[in-house]
Amino acid sequence: NWPGELSVGLIGSCTNSSYEDMARAASLAKQAADAGVKAKAKFTITPGSEQVRATIERDGFIETFNQIGGVVLANACGPCIGQWDRTDVKKGERNSIITSFNRNFTARNDGNTETHAFVASPELVTAMAIAGDLRFNPATDTIKTEDGREIKLENPLGNELPPTGFDKGENT
Repeated sequence: NWPGELSVGLIGSCTNSSYEDMARAASLAKQAADAGVKAKAKFTITPGSEQVRATIERDGFIETFNQIGGVVLANACGPCIGQWDRTDVKKGERNSIITSFNRNFTARNDGNTETHAFVASPELVTAMAIAGDLRFNPATDTIKTEDGREIKLENPLGNELPPTGFDKGENT
């Protein structure tokens, strides 16, 4: 009985923000961006460390996420522990979110007991945020572009480790 419309997709945190996780999510975001598609749900990215943040910035992933409307948050626990400025729904309003965090008990992510949080891999969260609907099946379904074309997301790709090594980032 939870809304099929997805309010927010959230990836990252310490649980699922390895370079490979971010690369695979960015590959889906690039497919959408190349087709002129923006995420239909709010989409947030929380790097798990300064090293990952700096490396994905250097390698262009942050720009790719921005192109589809993604917002990169601080490298911190943030939304995983309910520390984010959630203004899209009121307390008590039924809504669905999907995260790659390893916690989904009631009110964990935003303090709202009427938020149902589904848990999935970073790439599945990204695909669902692009589609904006929990009923979307990226293996079979298509997404409509602004000009009416239908696109199907290809399987995500991503290097396990950055080809040019990690960037230390700032203040590390």
